[in-house]
Amino acid sequence: MADLGASPFTISATAAYTIPLGVYSLQVECRGGGAAGSNGVATATKPGGGGGGGAYSKRAAIRVISGKSYTFTVGVAVAAASESSGNLTTITGEDAVACTAAGGTCPAGARTGGAGGTVAASVGDVGSIFAGGAGGTAGNTANYGGGGGGEGGRSNATGGDGQPNSTSTGGAGGTGGDGGDGGKGGDNNGAGGNGIAPGGGGGGAGGNNNTGGAGAAGQILVTYNTNVTRSFGGGFASYGSMGF
Repeated sequence: MADLGASPFTISATAAYTIPLGVYSLQVECRGGGAAGSNGVATATKPGGGGGGGAYSKRAAIRVISGKSYTFTVGVAVAAASESSGNLTTITGEDAVACTAAGGTCPAGARTGGAGGTVAASVGDVGSIFAGGAGGTAGNTANYGGGGGGEGGRSNATGGDGQPNSTSTGGAGGTGGDGGDGGKGGDNNGAGGNGIAPGGGGGGAGGNNNTGGAGAAGQILVTYNTNVTRSFGGGFASYGSMGF
C-alpha cells in the first residue's frame, strides 16, 4: 500500500493509497476507460464503428481521513479485437461521496459508432461532468474503412467524436481537447488504431474481416485541498492555504 505522492498526483491503475497526514479533503478528477472498436459486420465483411471515449467527472471536495487508506479504481484498458466496452473509474470518500466516470460503449458487430461514456452514468459536481466522444460510423460496403474512436471526455466539454470513413480510408479519431485521442479507423483490409489514455476509444476495423483497436485506460487526478483542516470538535473548517 502506497502513500499518495506530491499534489497533484496522477493515478493510472487501480490501487489503495494512504492519505498523507494533515490532508482532509481531495479534489478528484476521474476519466473512464475508452471502448474497443468494432470488428465489423463479419457476415458481410463490412467495416466496424469506432469505440466511444470514456467520460470525465470532477468532485471539488471529497472528505477523507488523514492516515486512512482508500481504493482508487481506474478503468483498465480493453484489448484490441475484444469488442469490449470501457471500464468505470471511481473513488468513494467519507460520507459516501463519490466521483465516478463511465466508460465508453463498443458497437460490437456493428458499423455504427459506439456512444461515449455518459453524464447519466457518471457521478460528480453539477456542471463538472462531460461525456466521452462518440465513435465514428463506418461505411456500408465491404471495401470501406472503419470509423474513428471517440476522444475521452474533456475537463470542460464533451470529447471530440470519431470521424466516419472516407471510402477505403478509415476515419480520424476524436481529438482537440485534454481527453485521450481516439484511435484511427482501419483502412480497408486493415485493423483499427488503439485509443490513447486517458479514455480514448479504439478505431473500428477496416473492411474484409479485420479487428477493432484497443480502448485506452482511464485515469484519476488527485489534488489536495490545502485550505481544509480538522477542528477540535471533530468537524472540518476552511481557511487560508497551508501550502502542501
